[in-house]
Amino acid sequence: MKRHRFQLFAWIVLLLGWLGYALAGGWAAQLVAARFGGVLMRVGQGKFNDASLFVQGRFREALWLATLALLWVVAHRALDWLWRLRAGENPWRWVAHGVAGFVLLNVWVGFAANTALFWGALGAGGGVQNYMQFQFKRVMAEEVDAPMRAVLVGSSQTRAQIDERLLNERLGTNLWTTELHFPGSKAYDLLLIEPQLKRSRAQLVVCYFTEGYLYTGSHGETPPNFLSFGQLPDAWRRGALRHLSGAEIGYGLLGDALPLFRCREVVSQRLLGAAAAQMKQAQYDAGLPVDLDTRARDNARSFRSDADTDFQKRAFEDFVVRCERAGRKVVLLTGGYNPVLTRQMDPALRADMIGFLNGIAARHANVVLVPASALPEQTAADYDDLNHVNVPMQRRFTEHLVALMAEWSAESKPQP
Repeated sequence: MKRHRFQLFAWIVLLLGWLGYALAGGWAAQLVAARFGGVLMRVGQGKFNDASLFVQGRFREALWLATLALLWVVAHRALDWLWRLRAGENPWRWVAHGVAGFVLLNVWVGFAANTALFWGALGAGGGVQNYMQFQFKRVMAEEVDAPMRAVLVGSSQTRAQIDERLLNERLGTNLWTTELHFPGSKAYDLLLIEPQLKRSRAQLVVCYFTEGYLYTGSHGETPPNFLSFGQLPDAWRRGALRHLSGAEIGYGLLGDALPLFRCREVVSQRLLGAAAAQMKQAQYDAGLPVDLDTRARDNARSFRSDADTDFQKRAFEDFVVRCERAGRKVVLLTGGYNPVLTRQMDPALRADMIGFLNGIAARHANVVLVPASALPEQTAADYDDLNHVNVPMQRRFTEHLVALMAEWSAESKPQP
């Protein structure tokens, strides 16, 4: 009886919450934003541009997730009633409840994964986790109130070269930029994350393009995190399954079927802490040669032109085509690496990449190709390692982009 009363009380509170949100949600969000807006904007680190919209969105998500949780309880009660009706007091009904609970937990996580509240709660105080950061920013991009929107995509080099917060400080009133990189991305990986861009309504897609997208094979962290059953027919047609490992395909599809599995690394970092979750990466970093020249020679061997290169080139052009159909302008910044690494690489790969990018720009009117000569020159002193520039260089590079992005956005049409 007490359990029934508690559930009834929970439903009443939830209904009152929805009613209050409908009548005064915006007003309450403005009050909270007026009191804590500065703190929220500072903690958000430039991921949203309106504190009141952010608060109102979290009110809505909290009510939505609570509603799903109560429906989860109702589903168990319905299952219990049906089991008793058919089998009486059979103790095996708890097996059915266990299976149903696992399924419903994944359903709840699947819905929750489209809320910033879920990802923010998992990431608060738990250190940076790439998948969590990507999803949190993706959700926040949907709420941005700005005439024009841009997304930064690609590998960690895009993130290292361009400071989204600085761009938004300079252009945020008219053009809001969201960084949606994923480490180690290849050209095909951009095709995998393209569906994630749709709800952001971006008019500009900016990528710092280097040889790594085409000449370092096809294995990486993106397929296990983003490959879905919906993309499987396309992957089959283009032969992607021959270029990915069984583990990458299996992890991706299992994560698509079981959202809880896809969140496993985020949850483990939340429970065990960043140090434990990133222990394998720390061990790998500790094993790298200390001498940068030695590391560059080893790294340069991973760049090669082979069957994977042709596959990656086709995938990247298809990514451009999909952006073209969606009305997005694709800005390709012709990038590079630390000169210490570049000196060790086969120069023919650089020439082939430039030729490929020139061909893409010639065939597709939505592509803006920025040559390396139009970007700030970078020396070995501007790098923290072989791939990523330091903060002063990032700032100079971003400042250089401000005027260019204002020009590109002026040439693009706002999306409703």
